[in-house]
Amino acid sequence: MAPLPGPMLKRLAPVARAGLTSCIIMQAGDVVCQALQRRNKTGSLDWAAHDWRRTARFGLVGLTLHGPFFLWGFRMLDQRFGPAKTLLTAAKKTALGQVTLFPTYVAAFFTYMTLLETGGNVAAVGDKLRGAFVQTYIAGSVFWPAANMLNFMFCPPAGRLLYVNCAGLAWNAILSAYNSGAVAAPGRERAAAASPA
Repeated sequence: MAPLPGPMLKRLAPVARAGLTSCIIMQAGDVVCQALQRRNKTGSLDWAAHDWRRTARFGLVGLTLHGPFFLWGFRMLDQRFGPAKTLLTAAKKTALGQVTLFPTYVAAFFTYMTLLETGGNVAAVGDKLRGAFVQTYIAGSVFWPAANMLNFMFCPPAGRLLYVNCAGLAWNAILSAYNSGAVAAPGRERAAAASPA
């Protein structure tokens, strides 16, 4: 087999780097989430009870979805608006990303994760999206605009995905909680409280 041409390797290297970085950060976020869930439930960190398959799924999603998606997404925003030299440009990039990239990613994340968790059960995807999408989007709409304004104003393009992954450590712990059902939607909390036990 012939070696890949140099220009192709240059294009692949950032994608691989983005995927690997996201893989590690998403796994770390899930580890944090599970540790907090176990500690809240049992009062200890009992690592024997850790669900390493769940953590591996987060890593796979980071490697194959999150890293490449946001690498290309931020490139698209940079091409559309150029560097964020002003607060207005940073706000435009943040707003467009929040209404295009973020909802697309959240839907793709829950779809991909549900397919991995259920062995490809497509019917379960709709249930997961109905149960978690809106709540996750609202939480992300509080967290990410502030994080992205800092990102666009102060990070060079080559450092944006790394910054997003660092901010994402906290976000991925939250996302893991939403995905595992540990954070109930407000309607589900009221229904559970109203139903006889």
